[in-house]
Amino acid sequence: MRTGRIQKMRDQSRPSSSRRSAVHWPCTMCGAFSFGDNEYLQSYYNRVGVSFAISLKANAGADMEVKYQIFVSSTFTDLQEERRKVIEMILNMGHIPIGMEAFQASDSTQWEYITHRIDECDYYVVIIAERYGSMQDGKSYTQMEYEYATEQSVPVAAFLLDDNARKSWPLDRVDTDRRTEVEGFRNVAQQKLTKYWNNPDDLSGKVALALHELFRDKPRTGWVRADAVPSKSVLDELAKLSDEKRALQATVEKLSDSNKIRVPPEVLWRIEKLNRETVESTVLMPGGETTTSLLSVLLSLDLTLASESDLSDIAEFFCDVLEYNFEENEVELVLTQFSLHGLVEGYWKLNGKVRIHRFKLTDFGKQFLMYAQIWTDMQIVVATQNVD
Repeated sequence: MRTGRIQKMRDQSRPSSSRRSAVHWPCTMCGAFSFGDNEYLQSYYNRVGVSFAISLKANAGADMEVKYQIFVSSTFTDLQEERRKVIEMILNMGHIPIGMEAFQASDSTQWEYITHRIDECDYYVVIIAERYGSMQDGKSYTQMEYEYATEQSVPVAAFLLDDNARKSWPLDRVDTDRRTEVEGFRNVAQQKLTKYWNNPDDLSGKVALALHELFRDKPRTGWVRADAVPSKSVLDELAKLSDEKRALQATVEKLSDSNKIRVPPEVLWRIEKLNRETVESTVLMPGGETTTSLLSVLLSLDLTLASESDLSDIAEFFCDVLEYNFEENEVELVLTQFSLHGLVEGYWKLNGKVRIHRFKLTDFGKQFLMYAQIWTDMQIVVATQNVD
Protein backbone atom coordinates (compact mmCIF):
# COMPACT_ATOMS: atom_id res chain seq x y z
CA MET A 1 0.00 0.00 0.00
CA ARG A 2 1.08 3.61 -0.54
CA THR A 3 1.62 4.55 3.08
CA GLY A 4 3.08 7.94 2.14
CA ARG A 5 0.28 8.66 -0.29
CA ILE A 6 -2.38 7.48 2.17
CA GLN A 7 -1.06 9.87 4.81
CA LYS A 8 -1.05 12.66 2.24
CA MET A 9 -4.64 11.82 1.32
CA ARG A 10 -5.70 11.99 4.97
CA ASP A 11 -3.95 15.33 5.44
CA GLN A 12 -5.41 16.89 2.28
CA SER A 13 -8.94 15.63 2.91
CA ARG A 14 -9.22 17.73 6.06
CA PRO A 15 -10.24 21.41 5.83
CA SER A 16 -7.04 23.44 5.54
CA SER A 17 -6.34 26.64 7.40
CA SER A 18 -8.10 29.72 6.09
CA ARG A 19 -6.26 31.70 3.46
CA ARG A 20 -3.96 34.34 4.97
CA SER A 21 -4.58 32.79 8.41
CA ALA A 22 -2.41 30.72 10.74
CA VAL A 23 -5.38 29.00 12.44
CA HIS A 24 -5.76 25.29 11.62
CA TRP A 25 -9.15 23.58 11.55
CA PRO A 26 -9.44 20.50 13.80
CA CYS A 27 -10.06 16.99 12.46
CA THR A 28 -13.19 15.11 13.51
CA MET A 29 -16.06 13.12 12.03
CA CYS A 30 -19.59 14.39 12.37
CA GLY A 31 -22.62 12.26 13.10
CA ALA A 32 -23.72 9.70 15.68
CA PHE A 33 -21.90 6.38 16.13
CA SER A 34 -22.79 3.33 18.21
CA PHE A 35 -20.66 2.45 21.22
CA GLY A 36 -22.64 -0.56 22.41
CA ASP A 37 -23.60 -0.48 26.09
CA ASN A 38 -21.38 2.48 26.97
CA GLU A 39 -24.11 5.16 27.17
CA TYR A 40 -21.77 7.83 28.56
CA LEU A 41 -19.33 7.48 25.68
CA GLN A 42 -22.20 7.35 23.21
CA SER A 43 -23.77 10.60 24.44
CA TYR A 44 -20.39 12.33 24.76
CA TYR A 45 -19.32 11.54 21.21
CA ASN A 46 -22.74 12.51 19.84
CA ARG A 47 -22.48 15.88 21.60
CA VAL A 48 -19.07 16.57 20.07
CA GLY A 49 -20.16 15.46 16.60
CA VAL A 50 -23.40 17.43 16.59
CA SER A 51 -21.75 20.57 17.99
CA PHE A 52 -19.02 20.42 15.37
CA ALA A 53 -21.58 19.97 12.60
CA ILE A 54 -23.54 23.00 13.84
CA SER A 55 -20.37 25.11 13.93
CA LEU A 56 -19.45 24.14 10.40
CA LYS A 57 -22.96 24.82 9.14
CA ALA A 58 -22.98 28.26 10.75
CA ASN A 59 -19.85 29.17 8.82
CA ALA A 60 -20.69 27.38 5.58
CA GLY A 61 -22.43 30.33 3.97
CA ALA A 62 -19.15 31.96 2.97
CA ASP A 63 -17.61 30.40 -0.12
CA MET A 64 -13.83 30.35 0.27
CA GLU A 65 -13.20 31.37 -3.34
CA VAL A 66 -9.52 32.23 -3.77
CA LYS A 67 -8.39 35.00 -6.09
CA TYR A 68 -4.78 35.12 -7.23
CA GLN A 69 -2.70 38.21 -7.99
CA ILE A 70 -0.80 37.78 -11.27
CA PHE A 71 2.02 40.11 -12.33
CA VAL A 72 2.06 40.71 -16.11
CA SER A 73 5.49 41.76 -17.38
CA SER A 74 6.64 42.78 -20.88
CA THR A 75 7.92 45.68 -22.90
CA PHE A 76 5.06 48.14 -23.24
CA THR A 77 4.63 50.24 -26.39
CA ASP A 78 5.11 47.30 -28.79
CA LEU A 79 2.80 44.89 -26.93
CA GLN A 80 -0.15 47.03 -25.82
CA GLU A 81 -2.77 44.92 -27.63
CA GLU A 82 -1.20 41.68 -26.35
CA ARG A 83 -1.16 42.99 -22.78
CA ARG A 84 -4.78 44.13 -23.04
CA LYS A 85 -5.89 40.66 -24.16
CA VAL A 86 -3.98 38.92 -21.37
CA ILE A 87 -5.24 41.30 -18.67
CA GLU A 88 -8.85 40.92 -19.87
CA MET A 89 -8.44 37.14 -19.80
CA ILE A 90 -7.12 37.19 -16.21
CA LEU A 91 -10.03 39.39 -15.12
CA ASN A 92 -12.50 37.04 -16.84
CA MET A 93 -10.93 34.14 -14.90
CA GLY A 94 -11.81 36.02 -11.70
CA HIS A 95 -8.25 36.88 -10.72
CA ILE A 96 -6.30 40.11 -10.22
CA PRO A 97 -3.82 41.26 -12.90
CA ILE A 98 -0.98 43.57 -11.86
CA GLY A 99 1.11 45.47 -14.40
CA MET A 100 2.67 48.79 -15.27
CA GLU A 101 -0.73 50.12 -16.36
CA ALA A 102 -1.75 50.23 -12.68
CA PHE A 103 1.51 51.64 -11.30
CA GLN A 104 1.04 54.82 -9.31
CA ALA A 105 3.29 57.68 -8.22
CA SER A 106 5.46 56.68 -5.25
CA ASP A 107 8.32 57.95 -3.10
CA SER A 108 10.15 54.69 -3.75
CA THR A 109 12.51 54.22 -6.69
CA GLN A 110 11.04 52.55 -9.77
CA TRP A 111 12.81 49.25 -9.05
CA GLU A 112 11.81 49.24 -5.37
CA TYR A 113 8.19 49.80 -6.37
CA ILE A 114 8.30 46.97 -8.95
CA THR A 115 9.84 44.45 -6.55
CA HIS A 116 7.30 45.34 -3.89
CA ARG A 117 4.43 44.60 -6.31
CA ILE A 118 6.03 41.30 -7.39
CA ASP A 119 6.37 40.31 -3.71
CA GLU A 120 2.60 40.79 -3.31
CA CYS A 121 1.77 38.58 -6.31
CA ASP A 122 1.07 34.85 -6.39
CA TYR A 123 2.20 34.23 -9.99
CA TYR A 124 4.34 35.98 -12.60
CA VAL A 125 3.75 36.06 -16.38
CA VAL A 126 6.25 37.51 -18.89
CA ILE A 127 5.57 38.18 -22.59
CA ILE A 128 8.63 38.38 -24.84
CA ALA A 129 8.58 39.60 -28.44
CA GLU A 130 11.38 41.42 -30.31
CA ARG A 131 12.17 44.35 -28.03
CA TYR A 132 14.49 44.22 -25.04
CA GLY A 133 13.07 47.26 -23.27
CA SER A 134 14.33 50.01 -20.98
CA MET A 135 17.58 49.15 -19.25
CA GLN A 136 19.29 49.73 -15.92
CA ASP A 137 22.91 48.74 -15.32
CA GLY A 138 23.09 46.89 -18.64
CA LYS A 139 19.94 44.78 -18.18
CA SER A 140 16.30 45.45 -19.11
CA TYR A 141 13.67 45.97 -16.45
CA THR A 142 11.66 43.09 -17.94
CA GLN A 143 14.53 40.63 -17.53
CA MET A 144 15.31 42.00 -14.06
CA GLU A 145 11.67 41.46 -13.07
CA TYR A 146 11.75 37.89 -14.37
CA GLU A 147 14.95 37.05 -12.53
CA TYR A 148 13.68 38.67 -9.32
CA ALA A 149 10.45 36.66 -9.45
CA THR A 150 12.36 33.38 -9.86
CA GLU A 151 14.73 34.32 -7.02
CA GLN A 152 11.71 34.89 -4.76
CA SER A 153 10.27 31.48 -5.77
CA VAL A 154 7.22 33.07 -7.40
CA PRO A 155 5.87 30.55 -9.98
CA VAL A 156 6.62 31.97 -13.44
CA ALA A 157 5.42 31.33 -16.98
CA ALA A 158 7.11 32.81 -20.05
CA PHE A 159 5.37 33.40 -23.39
CA LEU A 160 7.76 33.80 -26.31
CA LEU A 161 6.89 34.99 -29.79
CA ASP A 162 6.90 31.93 -32.06
CA ASP A 163 9.75 31.62 -34.60
CA ASN A 164 7.33 31.74 -37.55
CA ALA A 165 5.68 34.90 -36.23
CA ARG A 166 9.10 36.48 -35.67
CA LYS A 167 9.80 36.31 -39.41
CA SER A 168 6.87 38.63 -40.23
CA TRP A 169 7.00 40.78 -37.07
CA PRO A 170 6.80 44.55 -37.92
CA LEU A 171 10.25 46.14 -38.03
CA ASP A 172 9.08 49.13 -35.98
CA ARG A 173 8.53 46.68 -33.11
CA VAL A 174 12.02 45.18 -33.30
CA ASP A 175 15.14 46.25 -31.38
CA THR A 176 17.60 45.59 -34.21
CA ASP A 177 20.51 46.82 -32.11
CA ARG A 178 19.55 44.61 -29.13
CA ARG A 179 19.12 41.24 -30.85
CA THR A 180 21.86 39.65 -28.73
CA GLU A 181 20.16 40.76 -25.50
CA VAL A 182 16.73 39.59 -26.76
CA GLU A 183 18.09 36.14 -27.62
CA GLY A 184 19.87 35.93 -24.29
CA PHE A 185 16.64 36.75 -22.42
CA ARG A 186 14.70 34.17 -24.46
CA ASN A 187 17.28 31.53 -23.50
CA VAL A 188 16.97 32.44 -19.82
CA ALA A 189 13.15 32.34 -19.94
CA GLN A 190 13.10 28.90 -21.57
CA GLN A 191 14.56 27.37 -18.42
CA LYS A 192 11.09 27.58 -16.80
CA LEU A 193 7.53 26.94 -18.04
CA THR A 194 7.49 28.32 -21.60
CA LYS A 195 4.79 28.63 -24.28
CA TYR A 196 4.96 30.13 -27.78
CA TRP A 197 2.37 32.49 -29.35
CA ASN A 198 1.56 33.91 -32.78
CA ASN A 199 -1.01 36.68 -32.17
CA PRO A 200 -2.86 38.37 -29.26
CA ASP A 201 -5.78 35.90 -29.22
CA ASP A 202 -3.43 32.90 -29.36
CA LEU A 203 -1.40 34.45 -26.53
CA SER A 204 -4.35 35.03 -24.18
CA GLY A 205 -5.59 31.46 -24.66
CA LYS A 206 -2.19 29.98 -23.89
CA VAL A 207 -1.77 32.20 -20.84
CA ALA A 208 -5.12 30.92 -19.51
CA LEU A 209 -4.08 27.28 -19.97
CA ALA A 210 -0.66 27.84 -18.40
CA LEU A 211 -2.18 29.60 -15.39
CA HIS A 212 -4.58 26.71 -14.81
CA GLU A 213 -1.56 24.41 -14.90
CA LEU A 214 0.29 26.57 -12.35
CA PHE A 215 -2.80 26.81 -10.09
CA ARG A 216 -2.99 23.01 -10.05
CA ASP A 217 0.71 22.19 -9.72
CA LYS A 218 1.90 25.11 -7.59
CA PRO A 219 -1.03 26.36 -5.47
CA ARG A 220 -0.40 29.64 -3.70
CA THR A 221 -1.93 31.56 -0.79
CA GLY A 222 -4.12 33.93 -2.80
CA TRP A 223 -6.79 36.22 -1.35
CA VAL A 224 -10.33 35.71 -0.06
CA ARG A 225 -13.13 38.05 0.99
CA ALA A 226 -12.94 39.14 4.61
CA ASP A 227 -16.44 37.81 5.28
CA ALA A 228 -15.35 34.36 4.07
CA VAL A 229 -12.91 33.92 6.95
CA PRO A 230 -14.33 32.17 10.05
CA SER A 231 -15.14 34.49 12.94
CA LYS A 232 -13.17 34.32 16.19
CA SER A 233 -16.10 32.71 17.99
CA VAL A 234 -16.27 29.92 15.38
CA LEU A 235 -12.52 29.31 15.63
CA ASP A 236 -12.69 29.24 19.44
CA GLU A 237 -15.54 26.74 19.29
CA LEU A 238 -13.64 24.54 16.84
CA ALA A 239 -10.52 24.64 19.01
CA LYS A 240 -12.61 23.57 22.02
CA LEU A 241 -14.20 20.75 20.05
CA SER A 242 -10.78 19.66 18.84
CA ASP A 243 -9.62 19.25 22.45
CA GLU A 244 -12.73 17.26 23.28
CA LYS A 245 -12.19 15.11 20.19
CA ARG A 246 -8.64 14.25 21.25
CA ALA A 247 -9.82 13.30 24.75
CA LEU A 248 -12.60 11.19 23.28
CA GLN A 249 -10.24 9.51 20.83
CA ALA A 250 -7.98 8.52 23.71
CA THR A 251 -10.98 6.93 25.44
CA VAL A 252 -11.95 5.11 22.23
CA GLU A 253 -8.43 3.73 21.84
CA LYS A 254 -8.40 2.59 25.47
CA LEU A 255 -11.70 0.76 25.05
CA SER A 256 -10.52 -0.71 21.76
CA ASP A 257 -7.36 -2.07 23.38
CA SER A 258 -9.44 -3.75 26.08
CA ASN A 259 -11.70 -5.33 23.45
CA LYS A 260 -14.76 -3.42 24.71
CA ILE A 261 -15.34 -2.09 21.19
CA ARG A 262 -15.68 -4.93 18.70
CA VAL A 263 -16.07 -4.60 14.97
CA PRO A 264 -19.21 -6.49 13.89
CA PRO A 265 -18.43 -9.41 11.54
CA GLU A 266 -20.42 -7.98 8.61
CA VAL A 267 -18.62 -4.63 8.99
CA LEU A 268 -15.24 -6.35 9.24
CA TRP A 269 -15.97 -8.25 6.02
CA ARG A 270 -16.67 -4.96 4.19
CA ILE A 271 -13.55 -3.32 5.66
CA GLU A 272 -11.28 -6.13 4.50
CA LYS A 273 -12.92 -6.26 1.08
CA LEU A 274 -12.46 -2.53 0.47
CA ASN A 275 -8.89 -2.81 1.75
CA ARG A 276 -8.15 -5.47 -0.88
CA GLU A 277 -9.80 -3.62 -3.76
CA THR A 278 -7.86 -0.76 -5.35
CA VAL A 279 -8.64 2.47 -7.14
CA GLU A 280 -6.37 1.38 -9.99
CA SER A 281 -8.36 -1.78 -10.71
CA THR A 282 -11.71 -0.03 -10.28
CA VAL A 283 -11.06 2.69 -12.88
CA LEU A 284 -8.54 0.69 -14.94
CA MET A 285 -5.66 3.09 -14.22
CA PRO A 286 -2.22 2.21 -15.59
CA GLY A 287 -0.55 -0.25 -13.23
CA GLY A 288 2.39 0.77 -11.04
CA GLU A 289 4.59 -0.58 -8.31
CA THR A 290 2.15 0.51 -5.63
CA THR A 291 -1.63 0.74 -5.34
CA THR A 292 -4.17 2.69 -3.31
CA SER A 293 -6.95 0.78 -1.55
CA LEU A 294 -10.58 1.87 -1.73
CA LEU A 295 -10.62 1.83 2.08
CA SER A 296 -7.86 4.44 2.35
CA VAL A 297 -9.69 6.63 -0.18
CA LEU A 298 -12.93 6.40 1.83
CA LEU A 299 -11.14 7.28 5.06
CA SER A 300 -9.57 10.31 3.40
CA LEU A 301 -12.98 11.49 2.13
CA ASP A 302 -14.68 11.35 5.56
CA LEU A 303 -15.28 15.08 6.05
CA THR A 304 -15.77 15.75 2.33
CA LEU A 305 -18.67 13.28 2.19
CA ALA A 306 -19.99 14.10 5.68
CA SER A 307 -20.63 17.69 4.57
CA GLU A 308 -22.10 16.62 1.19
CA SER A 309 -20.05 17.43 -1.90
CA ASP A 310 -20.53 17.93 -5.63
CA LEU A 311 -19.16 15.27 -7.94
CA SER A 312 -16.86 17.87 -9.51
CA ASP A 313 -15.32 18.73 -6.12
CA ILE A 314 -14.73 15.04 -5.32
CA ALA A 315 -13.16 14.54 -8.77
CA GLU A 316 -10.80 17.48 -8.15
CA PHE A 317 -9.77 15.91 -4.83
CA PHE A 318 -8.98 12.63 -6.61
CA CYS A 319 -6.83 14.41 -9.21
CA ASP A 320 -4.88 16.41 -6.62
CA VAL A 321 -4.23 13.60 -4.15
CA LEU A 322 -3.81 10.56 -6.40
CA GLU A 323 -1.85 12.55 -9.00
CA TYR A 324 -3.85 11.16 -11.89
CA ASN A 325 -6.17 12.97 -14.30
CA PHE A 326 -9.48 11.42 -13.26
CA GLU A 327 -12.64 11.95 -15.30
CA GLU A 328 -15.89 12.41 -13.37
CA ASN A 329 -17.26 9.10 -14.69
CA GLU A 330 -14.19 7.34 -13.25
CA VAL A 331 -14.77 8.94 -9.86
CA GLU A 332 -18.41 7.78 -10.07
CA LEU A 333 -17.14 4.19 -10.48
CA VAL A 334 -15.33 4.47 -7.15
CA LEU A 335 -18.34 6.08 -5.45
CA THR A 336 -20.54 3.31 -6.87
CA GLN A 337 -18.39 0.75 -5.04
CA PHE A 338 -19.04 2.62 -1.79
CA SER A 339 -22.76 2.81 -2.60
CA LEU A 340 -22.93 -0.97 -3.14
CA HIS A 341 -21.83 -1.38 0.47
CA GLY A 342 -24.45 1.12 1.66
CA LEU A 343 -21.81 3.68 2.71
CA VAL A 344 -22.50 6.54 0.30
CA GLU A 345 -25.62 7.80 -1.41
CA GLY A 346 -25.89 10.09 -4.41
CA TYR A 347 -28.65 12.51 -5.31
CA TRP A 348 -29.38 15.37 -7.69
CA LYS A 349 -29.84 18.94 -6.48
CA LEU A 350 -31.12 21.91 -8.46
CA ASN A 351 -28.94 25.03 -8.44
CA GLY A 352 -31.07 27.47 -10.38
CA LYS A 353 -31.74 25.56 -13.60
CA VAL A 354 -28.66 23.38 -13.30
CA ARG A 355 -28.85 19.86 -11.83
CA ILE A 356 -25.81 19.05 -9.68
CA HIS A 357 -24.85 15.49 -8.74
CA ARG A 358 -24.00 15.39 -5.02
CA PHE A 359 -22.90 12.64 -2.66
CA LYS A 360 -22.95 12.14 1.11
CA LEU A 361 -22.31 9.48 3.73
CA THR A 362 -25.23 7.33 4.85
CA ASP A 363 -25.85 6.81 8.58
CA PHE A 364 -24.32 3.35 8.21
CA GLY A 365 -21.39 4.93 6.37
CA LYS A 366 -20.68 7.17 9.35
CA GLN A 367 -20.62 4.19 11.73
CA PHE A 368 -18.55 2.23 9.23
CA LEU A 369 -15.89 4.98 9.17
CA MET A 370 -15.48 4.75 12.93
CA TYR A 371 -14.96 0.98 12.80
CA ALA A 372 -12.68 1.29 9.75
CA GLN A 373 -10.48 3.81 11.54
CA ILE A 374 -10.24 1.55 14.61
CA TRP A 375 -9.38 -1.43 12.38
CA THR A 376 -6.73 0.60 10.52
CA ASP A 377 -5.14 1.83 13.75
CA MET A 378 -5.03 -1.74 15.09
CA GLN A 379 -3.30 -2.93 11.89
CA ILE A 380 -0.63 -0.28 12.39
CA VAL A 381 -0.11 -1.37 16.01
CA VAL A 382 0.18 -5.03 14.97
CA ALA A 383 2.63 -4.16 12.18
CA THR A 384 4.75 -2.12 14.59
CA GLN A 385 4.85 -4.95 17.11
CA ASN A 386 5.90 -7.39 14.40
CA VAL A 387 8.77 -5.12 13.36
CA ASP A 388 9.93 -4.77 16.99
